[in-house]
Amino acid sequence: MKSFKNIVRYVTGMLLLLPFLLLNSCSEDDNFDDVVPDFAQAIIRSFEVNGEFAQIEHSSATITMTLPAGTDLSSVDVMLSVPEGTTVTPESGSSINFSNGPVIFQTMAENGANREYTAMVGAFGDPKILSFTVGENAGVIDEQNNIINVEIGSQDGDIIDLAPNFVIADGTSVDVASGVSRDFTNPVTYTVLSNDGFSATEYTVVVNQIEAPKISSFTIGESSGVIDNEENTIYVSMPPGTDLTSLSPVIDLPEGQTVDPASDVEIDFTNPVEYTVSNTEDITETYTVTVETQQANPTKYAFLGEQADIESLVDDDAKAAATWMQNTYGEDFEYIQFSEISPQSMAEIKVAMIYYLTPAEDLGYRATSANVLTLLPPSLRPEGSKAQVLKNWVQKGGDMLIAGDANPLIFSLDRVPADFSAPRASGNYVYSEFGCAESSGCVDTGKPADDIWGLGMRPTNNSQDRQGHPIFDGLSFENGEYLPLQNSATREVRLIWWQHFDGILDPSCCGQDAATTFEQSLSATKFGTLRHIGDTFGYGAVLWNRTDMNNHVMFDEQISTDFKGSIFSIQNTIIGYEWDSNGTVNDYQSNIQTFTGNILEYLYNLED
Repeated sequence: MKSFKNIVRYVTGMLLLLPFLLLNSCSEDDNFDDVVPDFAQAIIRSFEVNGEFAQIEHSSATITMTLPAGTDLSSVDVMLSVPEGTTVTPESGSSINFSNGPVIFQTMAENGANREYTAMVGAFGDPKILSFTVGENAGVIDEQNNIINVEIGSQDGDIIDLAPNFVIADGTSVDVASGVSRDFTNPVTYTVLSNDGFSATEYTVVVNQIEAPKISSFTIGESSGVIDNEENTIYVSMPPGTDLTSLSPVIDLPEGQTVDPASDVEIDFTNPVEYTVSNTEDITETYTVTVETQQANPTKYAFLGEQADIESLVDDDAKAAATWMQNTYGEDFEYIQFSEISPQSMAEIKVAMIYYLTPAEDLGYRATSANVLTLLPPSLRPEGSKAQVLKNWVQKGGDMLIAGDANPLIFSLDRVPADFSAPRASGNYVYSEFGCAESSGCVDTGKPADDIWGLGMRPTNNSQDRQGHPIFDGLSFENGEYLPLQNSATREVRLIWWQHFDGILDPSCCGQDAATTFEQSLSATKFGTLRHIGDTFGYGAVLWNRTDMNNHVMFDEQISTDFKGSIFSIQNTIIGYEWDSNGTVNDYQSNIQTFTGNILEYLYNLED
């Protein structure tokens, strides 16, 4: 969005350039007509009430003023000053009613330039927001309903971190000061309080950001394209034998946007094709679309990690797990760096594992008191480009094991609905505990060997007895109650998991009926909790089943029914799923390896 200052600067530059252009014309007949109006002629120079002058912000075209306490705002005599030859409506000397909120003053210069100024006048001690701007975008104040609406451009900042500037009436205070950054993903409130303490006004601020140009979905027949909005690429995998020379993709865009070539236009995709999207601001983005026919069925195992190769992995647990996979699966194994996750790199992968546990290394993967998704690198968070690739891969039949700090990926893949900006409520399955979420996590040292962490597997821990499931082949349970996994002297962990589903499911805890309700609602299978828990309290390991068939009548309709792949998640709890024992000895390391191998083999052999 162009500011008034930028427009004036542009016009001034053009006027300075004009003599040079005239002197350097190619012929005497050449003419240069300056048809751009001088917006400096359309300003309000001053706004005066009873000898006092208002504050005028020309960039946002806002005027604010506080009059003495008790002033009748329904009849305020306003004196205006504008450039010679410019008119203004309402005209100078008018009696204006400001009791209902802001008033628009329209200027009109002789050269055709015009401008709208929003004027807000309050009385001393009367709790009001007089103006509200985000950058150079002025908010529209609805004084009747105490709502402020602000529209910002797609390039005007990140809506989760905006620092608005606003003016309140003199003699009042506000709970969150002007200039303080806030997350405007959802409406936020500001409370203005009179200094006498007897009156207050609460304003709800709604920020609407114009969407940047983007392609929301790209489908050809039954095949959905994988969209990377960071790299501006789209990849579509078509059935074997598809004729790529004549395909008509269906393209979805945000409202008001256009694309060239248009949706449903027949295109030859023998080579990559460029599509250009324009949004309502006339900003454009160009996507490169690649369409290929499917190859043979995927057969490989993969470990996904942040660094370029296994040897470079910083997290000791990720490195130990990836090394074990490489040694176990040999030529059938691939290591894929997060940055290299793409439809092409995942095309041969049948089962993938992503795992890390970083309290000791402090790699920046940490939760906050309100958001567990910051345990993930940005590209794996919801709407992240690599998360979208993995989501599409699972929907097409890829299977995955996620564990440790990586387990919030279940939300990024849209397999479990969760909105961490809102309170836990029906259908919002955010985690219920954020223990050890800070950067250092929890690192316990000097633990005795008889303090054993493991996965609680009593029949009463789940909806039914799960001990005979194939993922426990070759493993034994202590006293028939738990699978021991960890007894090293030094252990690290973050305690981030679902304890129960109070306010989300009914029943939510803690009998087998609660576990059954959970499984039916999310098409899942619960496999245990913490070692010492005797009932179904807590979800330590869960298999998220495919959703394209046989869902229960209680299945949550928010969840897409096109997941052909399954996901096994080991929640970040003190069940002891830690691959590296930090220089100490874990007598149950072989259980971790066998348990993991069983899960990967079970996923690999599922029919997709």
